[in-house]
Amino acid sequence: MTAAEIIKEIKALSREEQSRVLTQAIEEVSAHERKEIAKLLQRVQRRLEHPEIPEDVWEGFEQAEDGRTVDMETALTQPPPSARK
Repeated sequence: MTAAEIIKEIKALSREEQSRVLTQAIEEVSAHERKEIAKLLQRVQRRLEHPEIPEDVWEGFEQAEDGRTVDMETALTQPPPSARK
């Protein structure tokens, strides 16, 4: 059975059964993968709850949450990595 066929079958299920399938599938992945899935779902939920907030704001929040920040002094005095050669 292909992934497309499985997805079609899942779409034909009730919401309750879809949730059960998803829950079981998530239980089959590693703890690290479950953590990443939970983080992704949280981010999607925030966007759905607050559609008025622009995407670039969400990206900034997520970069900060992931520790992808730079202090202000560095930002003001050094070129970004993409500009370095």
